[in-house]
Amino acid sequence: MIETCSWRDLPFLKENRLFLDYIDGAERALSFYSHGPTDYAASLEARRGYAYPREGAADLLAAYNRERDASPETMAQIEALREADTYVIVGGQQAGLLGGPVYATYKILSTIRLARHLSEQLGVRAVPIYWLASEDHDFGEINHAQYIREDGEIGRVAFDWRDKGCPIADLTVTAEVRAALEEYWEATPSGPYAEETQQFFAPNAERYCDWLASLFLRLFAEDGLVLVEPHVLRPLAGNLFCEMIQQHQAIQERMEEVAARLEQADYEALLSTERAGLMFMFDPDGRRVRIEDPESAAQDAREHPERYSTDAALRALFADSTLPVLASTLGAGETAYQGMLRPLYELFGVPQPLLFPRKSYTILSDEERERLRAYDITPQQMLAQELDRDAILRSRMPAEDLARFDQAREQIQVALAPLKSYLEDLDPNMGRTWEQAANSALRNIDKLEERAMNATLSRAGYSRHELQILSNTLVPRGRLQERELPLSHFTRRFGLGFVEALREAGDLETFGHDVLTLEGEHA
Repeated sequence: MIETCSWRDLPFLKENRLFLDYIDGAERALSFYSHGPTDYAASLEARRGYAYPREGAADLLAAYNRERDASPETMAQIEALREADTYVIVGGQQAGLLGGPVYATYKILSTIRLARHLSEQLGVRAVPIYWLASEDHDFGEINHAQYIREDGEIGRVAFDWRDKGCPIADLTVTAEVRAALEEYWEATPSGPYAEETQQFFAPNAERYCDWLASLFLRLFAEDGLVLVEPHVLRPLAGNLFCEMIQQHQAIQERMEEVAARLEQADYEALLSTERAGLMFMFDPDGRRVRIEDPESAAQDAREHPERYSTDAALRALFADSTLPVLASTLGAGETAYQGMLRPLYELFGVPQPLLFPRKSYTILSDEERERLRAYDITPQQMLAQELDRDAILRSRMPAEDLARFDQAREQIQVALAPLKSYLEDLDPNMGRTWEQAANSALRNIDKLEERAMNATLSRAGYSRHELQILSNTLVPRGRLQERELPLSHFTRRFGLGFVEALREAGDLETFGHDVLTLEGEHA
């Protein structure tokens, strides 16, 4: 069972007006992009004739994927990139523990589905590629995983790294990584597929990113998913990196112009115009540092592009100039910040791809849906975060039971009322003591009512604790489930076939949030 919610009915993206208008096709939003989200033919036409380094990219991708035991389907996709009528659908994410929050998997599934869809629609071959963003050095983004504890609360495991500050590409599967994984498996509740999941996610490589690449290559082997990291393609980007360093002033000016246009259109500029559009170089310790001497760095970048790295604003241009990217599958935030990049694509003469919103899901079992129904709650109400839990629980109570406590409160107030004036006549300060005594008596009635409610609801199969568990399952920490919980949470419950259940879940071109109910805790 699947139901689609409009993003405008949920609180999570209400501040991201650019994204909301983009998926609705509003002209003022579309003006910040080269294409609308379904302008497939226009995107294809825009990249015909662009001189992509197809042979070099195919050679580098083949070597990288072969070393990670990629499937024959993946290797065939890479070979096809040498042909002029083959294009790329790319999605990417940081290299999070256990693959990161599950929306990374949803992005891959969206990439695969869109590649298949565009192959059929446009009569070309579209290859799905996942860009493992291993250049990032924001260690706090990738070093942890969250889970739902036995008591229904949210738990967290994390690991440390003595070289944090370096790109994640340098991280190995350290003892700290393994300890965090062990803690995760011990802390997560057992399920019908716990052992299968633990075996699948067990590290099988010395290098952290190789382990994660292997996970996705195995999971999507039959789809021919191709994996890539930035360092793989850097040798092809010498001329582009050189030009990006030389054009820093022009980049900053264009970023300032588009930021002003966004503000005039009542949108937010998500990239800093002071810091965005920068190239970095790696110091001898492997850390990314700002370029101090642009003139000499530009020539060095042309000859040794492996020594240089792009920031968030330039990363997309790097990918889209080395690969024939027809479309990028993105989340809402990524789509919004890429609304600032069209002027940079035009500056460097690189075709900006179509930006396609990835699928978004909240997953629940049929048993969880039934428990929500018992409280007269829908998943959509839970996602909208408009629920008064106390009111929900009170609505489950027999009216005559609640009336008993309301009557007791009234009787206490009636009984105490005559004392107030009497006490204040004796001593004005005793009026405050009277108020304290009255409030204390009423609080005691409230406590008795709460205990009576808990006992009554428990006998009827309801509880405040269960309501909290349901809330944490669907909206952990008040955020979308997909942003808090890793893929392993779902494969532990539903098996590795969980991915199969999502392959065709929801209409690809309906840009909303899907609530998917799976039968039982099985694939």
